[in-house]
Amino acid sequence: MDTLSSGTYFIRNLRFPVSRFHIEDKSLNPKAVYTLPEGAEEQPWNIERVGDGYILSNPGGAPTAAIPHKGQEYLFALLNGERPTKWKIESVISAGFSLYVIKSADDGKFWVSSAPEHKNPTEENQIEIKRLILQPVEPPRYPPEAVFEIVRS
Repeated sequence: MDTLSSGTYFIRNLRFPVSRFHIEDKSLNPKAVYTLPEGAEEQPWNIERVGDGYILSNPGGAPTAAIPHKGQEYLFALLNGERPTKWKIESVISAGFSLYVIKSADDGKFWVSSAPEHKNPTEENQIEIKRLILQPVEPPRYPPEAVFEIVRS
């Protein structure tokens, strides 16, 4: 299994960059992380190996966490010192080079993306954190919305 070393990376789902949107309120509340439209400014992530998992920090150094919102969990960047989620990053060799699934080290819920249909992200484009029902096959087959390209910046 391919493992990532600590460093800066770009994260994409299909051809769409994953990041915070450049327009946000100025509060210290957690900030949503989205699948942005193709051509949006791509910003590098800091991926830090911590024990058997990773801490993923969005541009600006804000670590990320799964936070409940409207009955589901979504990915947010934390600005106020809250405890980040520890993530597992697993290579999906059957899908291709530099392709991974990202899931919570605690409960195994996956990052799941939805392709943007508008210039500005909407709640539908926020990265959702959820369980996947997978067929019992080896190697596992993941839906495309749960597979992310992670490449050095």
